[in-house]
Amino acid sequence: MKWIRNKPSFVKYVVQSVTGTAVFAFVLVLDLVSKTVTDGVRDLTVIPGFISFNSVHNPGGAWSIFGGNDVAMTIIMIFTFIFVAAALLVLFWPDGRKNMFFIVTLAFLGSGALGNLIDRLWLGEVRDFLHFEFMDFPTFNVADVALVSSVIMLIVNIIIWFVRSETAARRAKKAAMRGEKDDDDDDGGSAS
Repeated sequence: MKWIRNKPSFVKYVVQSVTGTAVFAFVLVLDLVSKTVTDGVRDLTVIPGFISFNSVHNPGGAWSIFGGNDVAMTIIMIFTFIFVAAALLVLFWPDGRKNMFFIVTLAFLGSGALGNLIDRLWLGEVRDFLHFEFMDFPTFNVADVALVSSVIMLIVNIIIWFVRSETAARRAKKAAMRGEKDDDDDDGGSAS
């Protein structure tokens, strides 16, 4: 792996890969099993006044958009497949700059997208079953939770990266300014 600039140690790469694979597999299996177990369940209260199981099949995209439009759904499936492949590539690409939070983010992102893609390819629609009773919100599933969580986590990752890079840039600028002042002081001292 000489061609990789930020090559992680072998142990770090193995730990990240195993963790990413375990989270990815856990979320994907939890999604598919929960969809299978709750398929056909109607109005089963889990926490009264908060959440219930109510199985619905969504032929469209998020919030049933493009329902009945086979061309749009085919395009969405193709992009989802590319998206899952890209998430897995980044997940397993050896890079020492990745932290565990980013690995889990990618695992959630890929498994959530793949869970819904499997439903769409297998059944032609996505099985949803989680329903909030306390507000008017579309029914959703574990894959949707993983996707929304991953987007939030990705935003947090970007903020952390931005803050760290800005902090490093400020430190470098201060160090450079101190270096210039030291050089000026040295020059001034030698002239007297």
